[in-house]
Amino acid sequence: MPQFAWIAEPDGSLVWYNRRWYDYTGTTPEAMQGAGWRKVHHPDHLERAANTFARSIARGEPWEDTFPLRAADGSYRWFLSLAVPVRDADGGIRRWYGTNTDITETREAEERLRLSEERFRALIDASAAVIWNTNAQGELLPPQPRWAAYTGQTEEAYQGWGWIEAVHPDDRARAAEVWANCVESVQPYAIDYRLLRHDGEWRDLEVRGVPVLAMDGSIREWVGINIDITARKEAEAESERARAAAEAANLAKSQFLANMSHELRTPLSAVIGYSEMLAEELEDLDQPGLLPDLRKIEASARHLLGMINDVLDISKIEAGRMTLSAETFAVDALIEDVTAATQSLIAKKRNSFGLDLAPDLGAMHQDQLKLRQALINLIGNAAKFTEDGRITLKAERYSDADADWLQFSVTDSGIGLTEEQMGRLFERFAQADESTTRQFGGSGLGLAITRAFCERMGGAIGVESTFGEGATFTIRVPVTLASEEEEAQAASVTELVRRITAEENAHQDVVLLVDDDPSARELLQRFLEREGFRVRTANDGRAGLTLARALKPRAILLDIEMPRMDGWAVLHAIRTDPEIADTPVIITSVVNEMSLAHVLGATDYLVKPIDWNALKDTMERYRPAGRDGSVLLVDDDADARERLRRTLTREGWQVREAENGSVALERLDEARPSLILLDLMMPVMDGFAFLRALRGRPDGDVPVVVLTAKEITREEKASLDDQADRLIIKGSLSLADIGRQLRDLYDRQGTPPVSDDLKGVLDRIGP
Repeated sequence: MPQFAWIAEPDGSLVWYNRRWYDYTGTTPEAMQGAGWRKVHHPDHLERAANTFARSIARGEPWEDTFPLRAADGSYRWFLSLAVPVRDADGGIRRWYGTNTDITETREAEERLRLSEERFRALIDASAAVIWNTNAQGELLPPQPRWAAYTGQTEEAYQGWGWIEAVHPDDRARAAEVWANCVESVQPYAIDYRLLRHDGEWRDLEVRGVPVLAMDGSIREWVGINIDITARKEAEAESERARAAAEAANLAKSQFLANMSHELRTPLSAVIGYSEMLAEELEDLDQPGLLPDLRKIEASARHLLGMINDVLDISKIEAGRMTLSAETFAVDALIEDVTAATQSLIAKKRNSFGLDLAPDLGAMHQDQLKLRQALINLIGNAAKFTEDGRITLKAERYSDADADWLQFSVTDSGIGLTEEQMGRLFERFAQADESTTRQFGGSGLGLAITRAFCERMGGAIGVESTFGEGATFTIRVPVTLASEEEEAQAASVTELVRRITAEENAHQDVVLLVDDDPSARELLQRFLEREGFRVRTANDGRAGLTLARALKPRAILLDIEMPRMDGWAVLHAIRTDPEIADTPVIITSVVNEMSLAHVLGATDYLVKPIDWNALKDTMERYRPAGRDGSVLLVDDDADARERLRRTLTREGWQVREAENGSVALERLDEARPSLILLDLMMPVMDGFAFLRALRGRPDGDVPVVVLTAKEITREEKASLDDQADRLIIKGSLSLADIGRQLRDLYDRQGTPPVSDDLKGVLDRIGP
């Protein structure tokens, strides 16, 4: 609203108002003559305003006051009134000139600000938190009543950077370094540390601070809050102890299952192996009448082996040890493979099979082995509950949420499911109902494993069914697997830190983690702390070096590419500092996932229990042209060696044996074989140690085929990479798998040429 203007005589009598005054007040000039202005003043403020105006008139001094004036509609608004005297040449006052300026909005804003400040101060007084503020340089300045009351520090003690003395010695370097970094980079301050309370007790505090910026963007000050989280930390520690106890119990159960499964696999290998050998000998003796019984023995053993593998899968899922191995593969090829692997299951109950494939399936980067097993599980399940019906596999590619997805649906015309049955279908050891288990058999693990696989790959599984009319199971997975290698790498580094810090003479029970990637720091810290290490972190090389000198940790995990000071500079500084030069330093980096298609870069592999046709075909790959081939068989199982020796000898191979890796090295000194068949689990010197020794010899370029039932870890895979020519995981490949693998190998190798006989064998064992 524009200003009101007025003029008064030397004695203060008002003689003139501008038009704005009359428009606002709704008065007339006659009514405003003399002291008429008193009529529009608020009665609560009238006498005060009149007195201050009278004192200014009497003293001849400028006048200033604020008060509310009534508008024509009866409402009041606040005005700032100013008046100055105009004097003649002799200094006498000739007139007074004044203005009234509407300041209602300003007053209301000031009132809101005052109330807000009162609420804020009341909140501070009522809060148990420590509220603090610093100058733009991050220095704590008095007064800080909440800090002083909590810590017991005097103003002289805490001002500047003196507050750091109240922080626990183990947290001091980290707290100071992070605070300095935040002040320098103008980033919010977020940290947890222990603070000494006034009663001498160390308390855990969650600390947060933010910069307050001026209009020009510069830092005006910092404000922050320290919240006591000791009770929460204690509750978390108790929860972690309970979780660790539960995990230990679950791990013990899983380890028991794994050990028992391994013990069961050994005699099953013998049953399957001898069944196949006897079948061959019966065929040679022209006694086919006994073959059906032998096939039943073999089929039962393989069925039991499949159930054992399911139990192992479930134990790994429950223990959180299921890992993924991504590779790029054509979806059409996967479907062709799955179709070939399930034909016998489908035909068993006279079912027909069809494909409904979209034309643009393309390729995907996923865990092919787990996706393959999931599809085989669904088709096998459909075949089990469908008789004289039809099973259809449908696949299509689509985009959703800026990502490409593949959807696989398996539809059957079988017995179908009720709503109640579908509700518990994916539970472990659960089937539709007890009558289903009695009639159709099965362990009830297949769908639970399939769901776990799908979820681990970032997808999901669902089912739709009408009872008596069949069911449709649908798998939905992303085309590209989200990277999980950071977690696997963190687990690997955890084990490495455990080995390095096992020495009793290590400096302190602290591991220092230096990495500028917050995700990597959080991940490694979580793994290390779960394994019992005390972890301190730094977000760049300079902070890491400062903490290394302050903490003298047991080990340092160091990233290379970091701002301010990279890992190489930090490493050099550590090695040239006498106090920390002997500290173990682990260089951390992300490890790319290994391609399942190449299985550690090998050229051939088989699966225990040995499929003898596949073994013969694979051996042909390494038979020297024009002369008998020699093979060194390394296995601590005498029965397994005997079965392999008999089969290989019958095929024209010269066989030498060794019961462990040490004896195998002696056999190598005697004569160089054409090929080595190697088991991994052996006493004295196991397969891993043998491979390392072999590849270190001048004559160590002998092809090696690894035969094992052992569960291979990522670290062991890395050890086998470039050492074994092919890894064989017992029970992982069918006969058709091996045929396709061999075809692929020959296609890639190009030479030597495949004989007509071997081509025929490949055609027989392939789909």
